Amino acid sequence: MSVLNQPFPKQSGCFGFNLNQESSSLGSHDGFVKQQQVDQAGMTRDDKQKKQEIDALLSEAMNNLTFQEREKQQEVLHGVDDEIKEEGNIVDIALSELDNHLIRIKRGSVYEIAERMDPAYVHARAFRVMFLRGNRYDTKAAANQMLKFFETKQDLFGTEKLTKDITIDDLDEDDIACLKTGWLQLAGKDRSGRVVHLQLLHLRAYKTLKNEYRMKYYMLMDLLQTDEDVQLKGVCGLTYAAEDCTDAMNGAGYFEHIELTNAIPVHIASVHYCCSKMSEYLFLNLAIKAMPPKLRARFRSHFGSHVECQYRLSTYGILGENLPLMPDSNEVDMKYHLQWCQARLTKPRMRSDELKPKYGPHLAAAKKPLKVIQPTANDVLYMGGNRSKNAGNDHLRNLVSEWAQTYDSGTNDTKRLVVNEMINEIHRSGGRFLSQVDGQESVWAIVPVDEVRLKITQSFRNRRRKVRGTRKKKS
Repeated sequence: MSVLNQPFPKQSGCFGFNLNQESSSLGSHDGFVKQQQVDQAGMTRDDKQKKQEIDALLSEAMNNLTFQEREKQQEVLHGVDDEIKEEGNIVDIALSELDNHLIRIKRGSVYEIAERMDPAYVHARAFRVMFLRGNRYDTKAAANQMLKFFETKQDLFGTEKLTKDITIDDLDEDDIACLKTGWLQLAGKDRSGRVVHLQLLHLRAYKTLKNEYRMKYYMLMDLLQTDEDVQLKGVCGLTYAAEDCTDAMNGAGYFEHIELTNAIPVHIASVHYCCSKMSEYLFLNLAIKAMPPKLRARFRSHFGSHVECQYRLSTYGILGENLPLMPDSNEVDMKYHLQWCQARLTKPRMRSDELKPKYGPHLAAAKKPLKVIQPTANDVLYMGGNRSKNAGNDHLRNLVSEWAQTYDSGTNDTKRLVVNEMINEIHRSGGRFLSQVDGQESVWAIVPVDEVRLKITQSFRNRRRKVRGTRKKKS
């Protein structure tokens, strides 16, 4: 059973929310360190030892990376890394590799249930590209995350919602009340144009922890599906617990929140943690241990007052003026967050098919794909039903003959693997799949990978018909 599907304690408080800090103390949650009353000006011997452990964890994460990897993570942290390149066949090749990984690992998973319910939803190009982008085109990681995504979605919203986009209408009254607290909100963008995903821990209030998980899922997916820049650039995660902003729930549900975030296809470009109390700072050793090694290299903690923490954030491109904290009192200005909530509660949600154009014409099965002026010998050419003598076409015909027995006798998953391997083989040889545009002999366009799969499947059918016709003539 997933941790997100565990029973959640319901405790009454103001407006039905759990606001009893004592009943939610760290001591009541397994795996959480016990808080210590430590003066901000100094540390106990135990504090110093634990701080050394934190420093050692971060140093170890950096030392385990190569020099090039360390440089890369530093560039990502400061927002000066190169943008994702999605030129030529890069996306199609990655989608084929992703499909192969999924075929190998999906058996018995919730993903497989969703695939049977609505293949079009699960196989949608724009949907899968989100996972590729979120994992920086690491196809194996993207496949594993897709399995986690559907398991988490089932835990939070039930099997019947697996193949539906979650809208604000899917949140109940307690979820929406939790959303309106503002403990989780968007705080503008950093200097590199990345959205700052802000957690104000002192505003946490909920009836059950599941309210937090459901509204967090909704916020992240809404952000990804309505802003392509978020998919391409990622987000900066900022947890703010400086001075009087300490966690109202003393870390309740911390690891479940990590699991949820890991299941959402959002690229975390950097993680910042601001605090003033040493007890909060020492809690970070748990946070760091739960992070993947490369993310640890992009993690920064900032210890001090509001002014000190916000100054340090500014050195990483996160401006204090964008945070919803009033300069004089550091109270939270809820105006913009409540406007954000109200806009989603009153504005009709666009259907998923209306969102598709936002992913860009180069990702959809567009009517105007990338045009190619001059085909090469390695390309597979589709000429409106005419047989091409190009070397790339001969290569594909040979592959059809080579894989025919495996394809014809295989399961649907085996057939899909065979077709993907053939596509990858053409790409590895330097070839592309091209078709003439509007019958113009000299104007060619790249054929979308989904259409290529259909054409190759048809090639196997044609071969079977030809073999059967030959047998009948002999008999």
